[in-house]
Amino acid sequence: MKKTLLILTAFILLSACTEDSDNQPDVPIIDQPTLYTLPVVVHVIHDGEDIGGSINLAESKIKEQIEGLNNDFRRVKGTLGENNSPISDDAFIQFKLAEFTPEGEMTNGINRVNYFDVFPRVNDYVDLFDRLPKLANWDPEKYINIWVYALPPNTLAGRASFPSTDLPGLEGDLATIGDGVMVNSFHFGFSTVDGTVNLGKTLTHEMGHFLGLLHLWGLAHEGEDCFEYDDFVQDTPFVSRSISGCNGNIPLACDGSVAPTNNYMNLTSDECMSVFTKGQIARMRYVLENAPRRMTLRTSNAITRE
Repeated sequence: MKKTLLILTAFILLSACTEDSDNQPDVPIIDQPTLYTLPVVVHVIHDGEDIGGSINLAESKIKEQIEGLNNDFRRVKGTLGENNSPISDDAFIQFKLAEFTPEGEMTNGINRVNYFDVFPRVNDYVDLFDRLPKLANWDPEKYINIWVYALPPNTLAGRASFPSTDLPGLEGDLATIGDGVMVNSFHFGFSTVDGTVNLGKTLTHEMGHFLGLLHLWGLAHEGEDCFEYDDFVQDTPFVSRSISGCNGNIPLACDGSVAPTNNYMNLTSDECMSVFTKGQIARMRYVLENAPRRMTLRTSNAITRE
């Protein structure tokens, strides 16, 4: 599947920028950073079917996906998150299913919602972050809301809302009611869906957006100046257009090198993805330390901390 349908132009406020980023805030790369554990709640939006069905996902499948997300962010050896790239690292960011509801009750971090109890579902994905919170929405100061919502397979795999920060490319406030991540039920975790989006990397990609990362090419369009658009990360190359697939039709970076197909912020096949660069990690950690509705996640009382 071509993940180009993931492009979040409705939610990004981008400005053109060259590699001379004099106005960027200082985003230091730290050798031994603090480990941040962030609480997530998975809102499973279903149609009344039994737990374990294609839409009302089993608890084991949800836990498997969160484990895969952690493997990717922590660069865990022996998993799909492992890589040997010299410009990559452990992000020291991990995710934990919420243990307490907003009311203080115990929870497994999974909130199941029958959409027929609220309003009829629709198959389009316009205004998702205005509609999904009406189905379920926990305090975004304390939880990362993850909505698992069924759309036709191989249409839209996921979307995310961006933080409000002083980082270039993300200036401005959230323009939608909801704040979180949506993943298509058929592309959540390991799945048997046909295509190349079936190994759980959609959530990793979208969580990158949620924590302030852009696609490698920004909003580049073919025919424009190769260096006009950027993701505002120093250790990722300028690329002239979106990157899909693992082999074959891979664009060159603007410096003439082969564009990095293994970066999580491409639209490549799940089997390719295994790298956040150190610069991308530093940007995500800056967001967690400075952005409203991101920095409070580090100290949320929705989980116990070891």
